[in-house]
Amino acid sequence: MLKEIQTSPVVAITGLAALLLIGPALFGADKQTAAGQAKKPSSAPKEQTVKPAQGDVIKKLFITGELRAANAIQISVPRIRSSFSSVVTYLAPEGSQIKQGERLVEFDSSALTSQREEFERRLDEAKLKIEKTKADLEAQRCDLLNAVAQAEANLKVAELYAKTPPELLAANTYQKYQLDLERGRLALNKAKEQLENFDKSRPTQLALVEIDRAQAEIDLKKIEGDVALLRIAAPQEGIVIYGDNWASNRKIQIGDNIFPGMPVVELPDLSTMQVIGLVYDTELSFLSNGMRCSFSLDSAPGPLYQGVILSLTSVASRKGFASQQKVFRAVIQPDKVDPAVMKPGMTARVVLGIKLAGAATTVPRDFLGVDPEGRYYVLKKTEKPDATKQIVDVGAFGDDLVEIRSGVASSDSLLRVQKVWED
Repeated sequence: MLKEIQTSPVVAITGLAALLLIGPALFGADKQTAAGQAKKPSSAPKEQTVKPAQGDVIKKLFITGELRAANAIQISVPRIRSSFSSVVTYLAPEGSQIKQGERLVEFDSSALTSQREEFERRLDEAKLKIEKTKADLEAQRCDLLNAVAQAEANLKVAELYAKTPPELLAANTYQKYQLDLERGRLALNKAKEQLENFDKSRPTQLALVEIDRAQAEIDLKKIEGDVALLRIAAPQEGIVIYGDNWASNRKIQIGDNIFPGMPVVELPDLSTMQVIGLVYDTELSFLSNGMRCSFSLDSAPGPLYQGVILSLTSVASRKGFASQQKVFRAVIQPDKVDPAVMKPGMTARVVLGIKLAGAATTVPRDFLGVDPEGRYYVLKKTEKPDATKQIVDVGAFGDDLVEIRSGVASSDSLLRVQKVWED
């Protein structure tokens, strides 16, 4: 009796362990059986049918564009006579609000500075040459005045000797005095003539050296004007927008070596924002001026803006400097401009609804099939278990509807076509 009492705990523990191992399987099986008994067979889905209807075949066309201001002041690389390109040394931060007269763009002026020093040296030399020429001309005039005075003195002496009575002198002496008098007169006339010619030519000689000084001043002013062109202040208040460096396929940066005429900075008028979209030639035929559209902004998701196509370019241009793709430009005018949200450079997604066919017989696209021979068909529902396959002539394909030109009637009930790619 004592032995049975001592071994009964062992048996009890062994039985409990077996129950724990077998119980979940039994209970799980019971639950599955109960669930299986409680589950009711679902009814077969009802076949969906449609009837051909009159409607418009619409296809959505998507265009990627960019917000830009219709009215904006564009700052381009200045045309410097002594340089074929300019290096950007300073740019006001892009997106910053700048006031009129503030520092906006600067270009490297080191080459012009060295040229300015050379022209300043030439100007100083021209001024020194003018002073030296004036001094030399004054000295020449003094010499000519002295020559005139000497000729007048010699003439007076010759006149005194020539007034001596001939009976008091030898014949040859008298003739000599008369000849000296004539020579004195000629010498005086010649000295006066030289002085007169000098006085007439003196302004011309001064003008020649003045030309050098004037040319040096003009060259210096040109250089100073070019240096001033390389420092550009904001002509009006606005937001700074950098131009595109087509050669590098990015925005212009400090250090870029760019050519005259290339846009560097733009100051837009935010109240005149427009969407500039790029349209491929395959899509251009669907668009026209005055067409309504809608667009959204990637950086401001949520609101959908309405607008109209304002203009389309008639000549294609390259999509980018390094791209061979040709695109047309579409200008889209929003119905309402929101300057607080719309900023230049934002990417816009434009959606246009293109009517490919109007008041046409249409069916949904998933109710149209293609047989192995490439013919389009629909499935007509009949009283027989199997549907009737009907070849149809199709027209325009929209995003949701297809135009059916012949092969169906408005009273036909069509079944959905099971497409292979849906398996």
